[in-house]
Amino acid sequence: MKNPDAFKKVAVIGCGFIGYSWGVVFARNGLAVSMYNRKSKTLDTVKDRMKEALEFLRDEGMIEAHAVRESLDRITVTHDPEEAVRDADYIQECLWEDLELKREMFERLTAIVPADVPIGSSCSGLRITDIASRVKHHPERCIVAHPTNPPHLIPFMEISGDNASEEVKRTVYRFMESLGQKPILCKEVYGYVLNRIQLSLIQEALYLVKEGICNVEAVERALTDGLGLRWAFTGPYGVEELNSASLEEGLEKYKDYMIEFFMNQQKKLADYDEAFIKKAAAEFKPLMNGKSHDEYLKWRDKMVIRTRMLKRNNP
Repeated sequence: MKNPDAFKKVAVIGCGFIGYSWGVVFARNGLAVSMYNRKSKTLDTVKDRMKEALEFLRDEGMIEAHAVRESLDRITVTHDPEEAVRDADYIQECLWEDLELKREMFERLTAIVPADVPIGSSCSGLRITDIASRVKHHPERCIVAHPTNPPHLIPFMEISGDNASEEVKRTVYRFMESLGQKPILCKEVYGYVLNRIQLSLIQEALYLVKEGICNVEAVERALTDGLGLRWAFTGPYGVEELNSASLEEGLEKYKDYMIEFFMNQQKKLADYDEAFIKKAAAEFKPLMNGKSHDEYLKWRDKMVIRTRMLKRNNP
């Protein structure tokens, strides 16, 4: 397996929301990047979207002005997957979350690239064991490399693969760290780590509104003006550390309270209907303060990058 310090070229398979963002991560870190997609508007617009993302990073002070042009000069675009992966040291697959589509692409890619080229999937729910089930050429280099959307703004990512080699996983881990990403290693499980935590929170958020306990604004405020302010810096274990004299004391002190909730108080959300969806959307709309969807997205991105810079400057 090649040392990640020697990686020179990355191929990104799929130029949608995740793919173009991964391309920005790789290009701004000095790597040649080949962006693949079938012929489509997505392919036609990918360099424009990457340029906009790089200019945003420049405007927010994350990269120098010259890095925009230099990064764009490292990017090539193609509708030929074989051309995309030629001489690639690492491949990041970013296709739709469709098992058969990903299976076919992994079969094809592993048949044409050398055995020492890791192939990471951006899958968020699918298991890499299932995706690589038909791979005949070194399936041990097939892993999950699941980012948080968008990876050029949010660095957390998950590396997994119960049948992948430890060498491959460790190599990709070191590679991602060298790019400024924040990887973890985990076992294969539905949703992996971040989405499991997020889905548990979303279930409770939906339940509270559906049962009339509070409205959408109250849930949003509980996170944005409450939990979110500390969770950006300390996770749930850190919260318990600071709720008491130590983490050990916190877990002991609040055990009965938490178990009572888990076992008896927490209600599972079985389903929600179209009426609830319309109600939730109507209650959320005013919280966007007149912004369109795209304006709200840009505002979110600014807040994320400024929080990252605050953390970077105060380690």
